[in-house]
Amino acid sequence: MRTAVARVLSVALAAASLSTVAARGADSPAALHPPHFATCSIGDAKLPLRCGRVEVFEDRVARKGRVLSLAVVEIDAVHRSDRAVFWNPGGPGGAPSDAVADIANGRFAKELLALHQTHDLVFVDNRGTGMSGAMNCSLYTPAHPELYFAQLFPDAPLRACRARASKSADLSRYTTDISADDLDDVRAAMHYPKIVLDGGSYGTMFYLDYARRHPAHVESLVLQGVAPPGLLLIPLEEAQGAEAAMRALERDCAADGHCRAHFPHFAAHFAALVQRFDAGPLKVSVRNAATKRVQTVRLSKEVFADQLRHTLYDNEGAAYVPYIIEEAYRGNTAPLAELMNAEARWNDVGLALGLNLSVTCAEDLPFITESALARASAGTFQGDSRVRAQQHACDIWNVRRAAASFVQPVRSDAPILMISGADDPATPPQYATEALRYLPNARQIVIPHATHDSESACTDALIVEFVHARDAKHVDGGRCAATAHRPPFAYSMAGFGS
Repeated sequence: MRTAVARVLSVALAAASLSTVAARGADSPAALHPPHFATCSIGDAKLPLRCGRVEVFEDRVARKGRVLSLAVVEIDAVHRSDRAVFWNPGGPGGAPSDAVADIANGRFAKELLALHQTHDLVFVDNRGTGMSGAMNCSLYTPAHPELYFAQLFPDAPLRACRARASKSADLSRYTTDISADDLDDVRAAMHYPKIVLDGGSYGTMFYLDYARRHPAHVESLVLQGVAPPGLLLIPLEEAQGAEAAMRALERDCAADGHCRAHFPHFAAHFAALVQRFDAGPLKVSVRNAATKRVQTVRLSKEVFADQLRHTLYDNEGAAYVPYIIEEAYRGNTAPLAELMNAEARWNDVGLALGLNLSVTCAEDLPFITESALARASAGTFQGDSRVRAQQHACDIWNVRRAAASFVQPVRSDAPILMISGADDPATPPQYATEALRYLPNARQIVIPHATHDSESACTDALIVEFVHARDAKHVDGGRCAATAHRPPFAYSMAGFGS
């Protein structure tokens, strides 16, 4: 589940302005040392920021050995209080600090700027992400596109990544439960009695787990693109989610006069293209980013299907899919290669893949049975290729499986607002609907035509209303459904990736 923001370029601490966090309550800090914060700059952020570190043991049980320094960025509320919103973009492997400049400047997660009037905004990079010792793997190898066009997790660079990471880190100590306990150390060190948790994608799983482990410290939860523990396994459900999202795209193209006129056989041509992959990899021409020369590579079904699924994460990317599929069907694979190349590059930049594997190889893959995989992949264009690819990657990454208790549904009485995109290929809305059975004070709002990214001015307003009221029961989601629509379809690659 990729983040939608760019990597932070620089963080500069101004040592002259060091100050301890003011006490907000009687909670005793669990951090190894009291945190100190300093004014800092991140990218082009226009709001004043403060940056700090909270230290925790890598081995939280033994409480000895390697110490990790967790990066924390705070934007103080306009009207100071003891209330705070903690924000997480997902992944696993996304870093909240990557989004700080965009959030501070009102380009992303715009609900936070409105809440900033009354709430501190807090961004904590989980262990293994961002400025907290990111486990980056760089599987996008510009000089060798033949590797990442053939495998989602190319063997050689993945093995090299594991060898590097395991020299200093115990890769089995980078899981959701452990990061949730880290987060409570941060909360306690900053003296917030309770916190609002605002998460997207995997961030919803992370925050629901926090609510299970630390219920007394949760004020409310905002969950967007909901991945509830115990009900959704990554990547088991992704084949069906991608299939449903693709069918919705086909219907919307057929209902759009211009799209229907340009691509009258979109669904049939897509099915025919998938069938070609069933016979083996497809030869495509791609420009080598290192040599600047065009070379022919073999595009596998596992890469084609999963990168296409990633493209369906947002409607702006999905708008190009009918054109790309039609061109590939007719023999022009250049747009398809451009898409595959861009997705590989974006995922590599926006995700700490080593952390992603430490989480999913412990918490998801061990609990996927062959019978469940057969059911989940039947009748889908992706089939079982994504799961098989990650099973192979997990054999290489080799971490301990999580306790079975993690894959039990979360029960919580906290106020919860859940926002789901009707056409979400990563976290289909039915899993959030099922989670409502265990969350008596939760409400789900499904946005028509929305995908994994369901943010709009309307949903931002709903979130602000909910956080102030601390009650989801009376939030009116109908007005958001009435304004939801897809952007115009594309008929060339002009503007792609901008």
